[in-house]
Amino acid sequence: MRKKLTLSLVLVGMMTNSFASTNEAWKNINENRNATINIYGVGAKVDASHDSSAGFGLMFDSEAIKVKAEGTSDFFRTGAVLKVNPFTQNLYFKFGLNYLNQKVFSPVNTSTRVNQYSAAFATGYMLRDDFYAEIGGSHTKLNGKVFGDYEIKDEKTSIGYIELAKRWESSFGTIDTTANAGQVFYEYKDNESSYGLGVDYYPVDNAKFSYAYQYEKDNTINSYAASYSFVFVEYVDNISRDTYQVNAGFKVAFDNIFDISTWKAPTNIKSHLSELHKFESITFDTNMQLQSTAGVQKTQAAIDRDNTPNPVNHAPEWTQSTYDTGLTVKCFNCCQTNPKNLH
Repeated sequence: MRKKLTLSLVLVGMMTNSFASTNEAWKNINENRNATINIYGVGAKVDASHDSSAGFGLMFDSEAIKVKAEGTSDFFRTGAVLKVNPFTQNLYFKFGLNYLNQKVFSPVNTSTRVNQYSAAFATGYMLRDDFYAEIGGSHTKLNGKVFGDYEIKDEKTSIGYIELAKRWESSFGTIDTTANAGQVFYEYKDNESSYGLGVDYYPVDNAKFSYAYQYEKDNTINSYAASYSFVFVEYVDNISRDTYQVNAGFKVAFDNIFDISTWKAPTNIKSHLSELHKFESITFDTNMQLQSTAGVQKTQAAIDRDNTPNPVNHAPEWTQSTYDTGLTVKCFNCCQTNPKNLH
């Protein structure tokens, strides 16, 4: 897992270095809020019938670029979001990538690790001041595996959605509200509708309290988060699967990520409205969960074997018989019903 986290750190450095190559591009990353490095501990339960595991995570978080990597003994996850405004500030495009390597368990407590890959795209537009609309989707591919008498199948899942976001300013702080609706397309079960809402409250620029709810029949999630200056805590509860994840750590703002002397406490963590809940949730939460509607099943070979009765070996038994002639012979049991079978 250390090698994978190192690779993610290199990716962060390459992406930020490419943007830092021009002052204007770097200024754009920090234009609306502080860019931060988030370092945190992870506690997660990824299977309802098994104990939770602990690990750590790292995230580069800005308006234009987000890169996250986290892991425990049960999983390694990494994802990235890039937002660009190529034509006008009112119109933007988002691109997301995600990779998951997770341990899965069979009913007899054997386990294996599987890989899952996701890609996402969205476009959004500012309809008027402090009011945005976004439409997007993702496609996820789970690479299955056979382990012993059990298997997890190859599976594809797609998501499409539309989301609206509105910001409300007042004397007691800023409130951001979001609402989304969409469709989830499964390979091994009926497609289903999805909808959700979220509220973010900023009493001051460096403090945030948030709640988000996302409904799908077998994947309903409640998310809670709080941040103040250096510290933050997040809790995601998947009430459908009886799993959860809690993150707690600290975040550091900077003027130049490569110059430690510029690192400081965040003074403005207020997200731009284009950083809506749904796309980031797809990339960093939803698609970081194993998308297996078929679950862990017995292989067909194991089912056929279990349903085939074992052959019964009837070994011949010797018996002794005496006939009227005074002859005594030994023969198989079949001789009793057919004397011609005398041996």
